[in-house]
Amino acid sequence: MKKLSYIIVILLLLTSVAAIGIGKEAGEQNEKTLMSQITGQVSVDFKKLEQPSEITNLAGNVLISSSEKDDIQPTITKDQSGKILVAFATKKSILEQTITLSYSEDESTFTDASEFSSDEGGILQYPSISVIPEAGDVGISFTDPLAEYPLTVWRIGDINDQETYNGVSYNWGETEDYEEVTVTYIHELFVPMLINHNYYLSDIPGCPYICYFLPDLEFPTEIGANYYDGQSILKTAPASNIDLATGQDYFYLLFEHDNETTGHSDIAFKKSVTDLELLYTAGGGPGGMDKYADIEAMPWQRYLIQGDFDAKDPSVGASGNNVVVVYMINDAGDWDIKCSYSNDDGETWETSTIADDHPADEVYPSVDMRGNTVYCTYIKEGNLILKKSEDSGANWGEPQQVNEEEGTVVEEPRAQEISEGGIVWTDTRNDNKDIYYAPGEPAPEILVESISGGFGVSAVIKNAGNAVATNVQWSLDVEGGLVITGNHADGTINSLAAGDSTTVKIPLVLGFGGITIKATADGATKSATGTLLLLFVVGVS
Repeated sequence: MKKLSYIIVILLLLTSVAAIGIGKEAGEQNEKTLMSQITGQVSVDFKKLEQPSEITNLAGNVLISSSEKDDIQPTITKDQSGKILVAFATKKSILEQTITLSYSEDESTFTDASEFSSDEGGILQYPSISVIPEAGDVGISFTDPLAEYPLTVWRIGDINDQETYNGVSYNWGETEDYEEVTVTYIHELFVPMLINHNYYLSDIPGCPYICYFLPDLEFPTEIGANYYDGQSILKTAPASNIDLATGQDYFYLLFEHDNETTGHSDIAFKKSVTDLELLYTAGGGPGGMDKYADIEAMPWQRYLIQGDFDAKDPSVGASGNNVVVVYMINDAGDWDIKCSYSNDDGETWETSTIADDHPADEVYPSVDMRGNTVYCTYIKEGNLILKKSEDSGANWGEPQQVNEEEGTVVEEPRAQEISEGGIVWTDTRNDNKDIYYAPGEPAPEILVESISGGFGVSAVIKNAGNAVATNVQWSLDVEGGLVITGNHADGTINSLAAGDSTTVKIPLVLGFGGITIKATADGATKSATGTLLLLFVVGVS
């Protein structure tokens, strides 16, 4: 339904040379081109900072930004080499706002690697960053509502090597109506979701929009790869405070929705598949829409939180089959932090309370999930608070204050974020807004690394985290074909050190035919197919 034409502009490194945008039709299946071919000019500079700033603080809180201007909207991740990556916006003037990308290799020293700026509009905002593990690079996206091409997307192989920076900018409508963007990954795809208040020809305020970018920043040819939510199935607009996360078999989309009927804000939820064969399937949805890729047609969507109260600012985390959503809610007269959690890919949900210290307000949460361990940060009375759950969000431990200076944390959306890289936030202890960092609490992260056959079936379980994992529950299941014996095994790994792996197996499987092998360890799962020939399993992939 919405395979749209788009304007694409390759961003030139270290230059101000203008590039030409080329209109292109993105879909073939009975889709109308919503925008005629347009040409235009845009220049967005990437500049390597000549004198990187290094600020060391060994006391726990680390100052990242060194500008005397206000720094806001921090985002954080960790790349595959172990570097902690932080991006943030800097208000240099009323008409100029830039994005800085910094990194640390030791959790105490941060170096500014690059700065993104625009000659046209200059109000770069809402940076969002994600590692793309299977591609081995990092994606960052941001918007500039005053620019001719307001959405910018970069894929970066090495933040210290400008030759590995590859970026594009797009325009699908009225540029001043572009606002926030959030990102995730699906295998090698980089996936931004954004909000546009006046989508081209649609006139939908706060309209969610999603794109799928290959490593070369082209779109997959199998599908349109540019979709907006036309509101025919679930009313998500006006939407704000959006978030994305990717689990084992699904990725998850969260929206704060301004419900004009009830007069309250609620939390809208959608999910779709990470299986690229399904995601790339054209059609199959209502009205011929792409069933899995189109944000409007996704087969799993609902209001997750809704009632005669306001629910705001959702943050979503996922690991294996587990998914958690944290949010702020005023159902008891002040703002509290609650958690909706699911252990079956978001099919069923339960609710827990993270913070409800009445009459104090707890606001603007962020969540990070690794295996069954969940971390939530939120702001209370100018302080940044961390809580931990070791059972996928069902129960929460005691609060810990992250900021060392009392009452200095800025209370606003996108003021703080937690991820596997640590915690970042906007802080006023230096009489302006600066970005600070604190290391997150060490945690295990259990992965099913591989599945193999031979005489029986086996799986390699790895602790990819930075703390010892204990009492790791695992299981192996063989399904399909004619399995006479050896269709299940389970057990407990008493201890698995950070970075270590161990092999679990079903030593004897007897039968015939095509089979599916499923391995589970804590919340992580992995499946493979093969053929069972008496006592041997062959062709596992």
